[in-house]
Amino acid sequence: MDFLKKHYEKIVLAVALVVLIVSAVYLALRVNEISNEGPTTRIETHVAPTLHVPLTTYSNAIQALAEPPLWTNAGRLFIPIPVQGTVFPISLTTSNPALPEFPVTLQSVVRKPFKLLFMTYSYDATTGGYNFQINFQFRSRTFFIPAIGDIIRDHYEDTGYRIAKFERKSIVVDDPVLGRKRDKDVSELTVQHDEGKPVVLVLGSESEDQEPVAQVRCATDGQTGEYRRGQLLTCKGSTYKVFDIDINLKQMVIVDTQTQEQHIIKSQQ
Repeated sequence: MDFLKKHYEKIVLAVALVVLIVSAVYLALRVNEISNEGPTTRIETHVAPTLHVPLTTYSNAIQALAEPPLWTNAGRLFIPIPVQGTVFPISLTTSNPALPEFPVTLQSVVRKPFKLLFMTYSYDATTGGYNFQINFQFRSRTFFIPAIGDIIRDHYEDTGYRIAKFERKSIVVDDPVLGRKRDKDVSELTVQHDEGKPVVLVLGSESEDQEPVAQVRCATDGQTGEYRRGQLLTCKGSTYKVFDIDINLKQMVIVDTQTQEQHIIKSQQ
């Protein structure tokens, strides 16, 4: 027993080596037997040859794609299908529906007076007047104009007026508060619209002019309102800006604020 305990690992390795040798000899003998049996029979598969197709078929197809034939049959292309003795006629022609009427209508164009106020300005002895402030009182808005020749407008409205000239003037008046005479600034600012006469504005004094006003009716609510150049009107969910009003042609031009599409609307009078 002591011998087995001392040489146990060697005995196991010897047994494993004998098993490997026997397996190798068996595999060698088996391979030799298979090689002596002769060549293995092969099964050959024959595929039928492809049928010959004349090239003219492909040539005609390619020619038809390049130059599609035109239909010359003037008859009906589709035959009605009878359903329980009833025949439904098929029409091949359709008509375009009439365009909906524009919701904004121009009732009339009239001239109405409005007041302007020349509020203040800056002055340089070399360059002259600049930074003019003018209030269009019916709008309750003040426009700040940098220089002579500029148009009276801002990011929201273009009045159509332009500063044509500036003349600095002053007069001597009695001042009851100071108890003496003093100089009063009465400088004049001339503004002009393309369609009208020049208007002279005196600093601190109201002046009056006239401009075309459009009487506009919205088909949605049926109400009529007055609109001037640069103002916004809303009708049927869309907002338009009054771009121009021509009293001579009795028309107005409005612009859709979303699509920038222009609409020329003629007066109904």
